[in-house]
Amino acid sequence: MRLKSFHGATISEAMRQVRDAFGDDAIIVATRDDDQGGVRVTAAVDEPTGPVASVPEAEGGEDIIEQVSDALFRHGVHAGLAEKLLATATNFAEDDPVIALAAGFDAHIPFRAVPSAPPLPIVLVGPPGSGKTLAIAKLATAARLKNKPLVVITTDLVRAGGVDQLTAYANVLKIRLLEIEEAQAAADTVAELAAQNLVLVDTAGCNPFDPTARDELQALVHKIKGDIVMAMPCGLDTEDGIELAQAFRQLGATQLLLTRADVARRFGSTLNIAGASGLALANMSQSANVTMPLLPLNPITLARFMLEPRQVQQHNVLPQTGTHA
Repeated sequence: MRLKSFHGATISEAMRQVRDAFGDDAIIVATRDDDQGGVRVTAAVDEPTGPVASVPEAEGGEDIIEQVSDALFRHGVHAGLAEKLLATATNFAEDDPVIALAAGFDAHIPFRAVPSAPPLPIVLVGPPGSGKTLAIAKLATAARLKNKPLVVITTDLVRAGGVDQLTAYANVLKIRLLEIEEAQAAADTVAELAAQNLVLVDTAGCNPFDPTARDELQALVHKIKGDIVMAMPCGLDTEDGIELAQAFRQLGATQLLLTRADVARRFGSTLNIAGASGLALANMSQSANVTMPLLPLNPITLARFMLEPRQVQQHNVLPQTGTHA
């Protein structure tokens, strides 16, 4: 078996290079965002041992598109978005279904993983109970394991047990945890620390339709000036989720961090929300276990979840140890 790595500005460009080099029998081994920008795909192909029978292109293409179409229908993707995804996937009908669906995602759904290094702080926002605190703990754990300088700030000083939960994580990880309530104090602290540290900010759950709560969060994120990431549980009602995502986008959010993916069986509402709100899909929390890192989302990963959900879960999800994912 031969392996080779391919780099492209987009997943579609990298996949075309794979197909040109290895043909239709290529096996996608891994995909990841490249440090220099773009996407890097590692592919493999078995060395031929004899003549290979060809498959009529139209017949194979129709079968692949049917699989993609069935997956979109099963997951509840809106008709308008499904049509766009299928139109792009048709151009990759000679590839496998994962590549075809991933090409559609790459063309119509934005993806951008949560950054893992300074200088900009990462500010997690979202409605109450969306899984922000656990997501902060997972991000902190991943940074700590890589020995990155790290500071966690919480502004969630009202919710019962919120600070206690984060304090417990911080003590285990031996990281600095600062409790700051006032927006200007938080901004001054971040400005001092962000150049040398990865700064993670956990905010209080916010109802963005409540003017008072919205204005308080707006003042905080405006002063901190970081990467604003919305935490959103998988499986939300599509229309509710779209309105929530649009409201948080108005507050400055640019990315969606998906939580409770381990209990989700359909990802159509997530796609509908991302497509309608314009927020980029960032990372996914697959377990309540804080040591289970967030999975960076890219078109290939999401396509595999939708086409091969059981296989992906068996390889990537640890047994749950808590109540929130």
